[in-house]
Amino acid sequence: MYVSHPESIARKEMQKKPLTAAFNRQFRWLILLTWIVPAIFGMGFLLFIRIFTPEQILQIQLQPLEPLFVLAYVLGSYIYFTRYVRPVSRWLENSSEIDAALVLNCIQGFSVRYWAVFLSYLLLAPTVVINAAETYSDFVATPVDWFRIHLVSLIVSIIVGLPIFFLIFDLFGRAIGRLDLLRPIVAIKTKVFLIGALVPLLIDTMLVQYYWTRTGYFTIETFGVWLLLELLAIAGSLIFVRSFGQSLLPLQKFIGAPRPIPAPDIINLHGNSTDELGLLTADYQKLLVELQSHNEILQLKNELLRRTGAEYDLGDVFTAIVDFCRQAINSDQAFLVMHDATSNELISVAQSADGYKAKGHFRLPLDEISLASWVFKHRETVMIENADLDTRVSREMCERFGVRAALSTPLWMEGGPQGVLMLVDRKSRRYSTHERMLIEGVAREVAMVLESQDLRAQRREQAEQIRLLMDAMEEGIYGLDTNGLCTFINPAALRMLGYQASEDLLGRNLHELIHHSHADGLPYPMTQCRVRIAMQAGGTVHADDELHWRSDGTSFPIEYWSRPINRDGHTVGAVVSFVDISIRKSAEEELTRYREQLETLVRTRTAELEFVNQELEAFSYSVSHDLRAPLRAVDGFAQALAEDYESALDANGQDYLLRIRNGAQRMGVLIDDLLQLSRVTRSEVCKVEVCLSDLAAEIVNQLAAADPERQVTVVIMPGMTAAGDVQMLLIALTNLFDNAWKYTSRTEHATVEFAQAQQQGNTVFYIRDNGTGFDMRYAGKLFSAFQRLHGSEFPGTGIGLATVQRIVHRHGGRVWAEAEPGVGATFYFTLLGS
Repeated sequence: MYVSHPESIARKEMQKKPLTAAFNRQFRWLILLTWIVPAIFGMGFLLFIRIFTPEQILQIQLQPLEPLFVLAYVLGSYIYFTRYVRPVSRWLENSSEIDAALVLNCIQGFSVRYWAVFLSYLLLAPTVVINAAETYSDFVATPVDWFRIHLVSLIVSIIVGLPIFFLIFDLFGRAIGRLDLLRPIVAIKTKVFLIGALVPLLIDTMLVQYYWTRTGYFTIETFGVWLLLELLAIAGSLIFVRSFGQSLLPLQKFIGAPRPIPAPDIINLHGNSTDELGLLTADYQKLLVELQSHNEILQLKNELLRRTGAEYDLGDVFTAIVDFCRQAINSDQAFLVMHDATSNELISVAQSADGYKAKGHFRLPLDEISLASWVFKHRETVMIENADLDTRVSREMCERFGVRAALSTPLWMEGGPQGVLMLVDRKSRRYSTHERMLIEGVAREVAMVLESQDLRAQRREQAEQIRLLMDAMEEGIYGLDTNGLCTFINPAALRMLGYQASEDLLGRNLHELIHHSHADGLPYPMTQCRVRIAMQAGGTVHADDELHWRSDGTSFPIEYWSRPINRDGHTVGAVVSFVDISIRKSAEEELTRYREQLETLVRTRTAELEFVNQELEAFSYSVSHDLRAPLRAVDGFAQALAEDYESALDANGQDYLLRIRNGAQRMGVLIDDLLQLSRVTRSEVCKVEVCLSDLAAEIVNQLAAADPERQVTVVIMPGMTAAGDVQMLLIALTNLFDNAWKYTSRTEHATVEFAQAQQQGNTVFYIRDNGTGFDMRYAGKLFSAFQRLHGSEFPGTGIGLATVQRIVHRHGGRVWAEAEPGVGATFYFTLLGS
């Protein structure tokens, strides 16, 4: 496992200074060579191809124009590019004080600036040379000379400048190897094109230049020129190969290297170029770091799991976590801080050297400044090199624990962060990316360990709850596998089956032990067992006509339910619950006997009721025929006596005869009402849809025709319907309207209303009048036969409202009244289904 020690960090800082000096020295030399070598090489080639004579070259160099021009460009370029690459130098000195993006922008913009300045130099240099030659020598330039000198300057300078350009970018590659390049600055295909295609083309152009001044045949001189140019091409190719070698150098040491690769070698692996190979090296280094981190995290996980096994309690788990994390990156102290949802605080439940404390070593409110609170709320890892300069750190915590550097990461569990893992050091320290990845990986494993501990505790609690539930249930419950063997059984089942311990039944075939025979003693084959058949089909079964057999050989009736146990879509067994229904069976047998006795009693009572009904029919017939004849005779003879002997009777005699006739007629009405009440009680109800509004209108028309002198305002709500017997409802409404008509006879402006309303979801019909009314204290007598609240003040027999009540009751409804003396009365009634 790689650990970044503070001493190694300091050693790396000391090593950066000579690296920076070497970069600056090499870069400055390459810049100087860029502007000096082309001038020397170009002037030499112009002399070689005899555009200038040695005397003219000497005069050009001795006069101030050409040297001043070269010196000005060299110094200007030197100063400009030295200042331009200052971000790279600062990056090499202290990478934490300068933005990496600024370094990348500097290098990416270098190509344009380099070639812009260099090509302007190439364009101006030939002009300066020609002007100096014409001014200080006898040289006279023709247009062809202007063209040839500019072409030589351009070609020679590119042949020289291109390799130097590659050398500069190789230098950049070595300098910024630790930076993450998103894309290559100088691609390999660009190098291939420039070195493999452009340089040979330029060499051919140089040969053309040579043959421009040398005509005729191939001589040793021609061979020497060709060989020189080829050597130049080979030199360029070697530079190209060297550039490739530099790019591949970081990866070559890993070819055939022993595994696992040492951690320091991985950390020191950086790209040496700005092309695709440099990016590949950086990506390879990232992969190796991630692989190394994953391996270390895996080792940490195994060690953590070993140290936090099932035999450890929660305190041991927390103590092991903080000790292990502190050792993982060699920090001074580690804290495990968990979130308390009740108080909305962070509680340090464990810290290295102090171990676990259930109530917490200290508490951190989330609304106060602290690094742990910030990490928990923002849900991201924080690395602090100097805590004194960071406003996210609690000053109190710094003083209490001597914190100068800190690394903190959230503990992600299901549903979000549940705590913070924090490591601190008493000296300023720069944590590496590797250490950050390592601690984040450890935090993930810690969260998984804590979750597994929670799940383990939940499983233990659930198992205990299931055990208590199984023990408390009065139902017998047992489980079966697909072979019918018992997998579990609860105490209630053991008690009912007469066994002492579950071991007596576990792993044994329960059908053969407790379910083997029918009630008549015949065998119950396992192939016909409904529990087994349902389990094989993956279905359920319920039965209450089978037996279970106790250990002593006795049996008892049961009702059972069998349900399948499924796992991954396959039935792996069944769970059977059963109850002893011996008491219920005895009760059912007793109930059967009572039912038979009741049926006998009902038949007897029905026969008696039929006999009574027959007697009532005979009585009704007798009343209807035998009593009416004498009454008609009395009424008829009294009428004849009054008419034939009117002159022989005094006033008292006439009055007596009138009373005899009234009594006989009243007796007839009473007999009719009693017969009607009897028929209502005995007759069958034939329900149809009845329009009560139409029945009421018909009744009111009859009342108005019988008493044309009355002026009564009658209001009937249209469309009122109900399900009932037409004749019975007609009788009921007739009696109610007769009452309203009768008791409004002494009211000056009589009104009668028939309507319906909704009360508690039911339809209620009512007939309201503004007649005499009655005292509600006597409302209980209204619907009793022969009970009259107004005596002889109004005519009547006292049977009408009793008849109304019988009809309403036979329709499944009820009837009641509300009234006030002198104000009127309202009769309400309901009908079943209305």
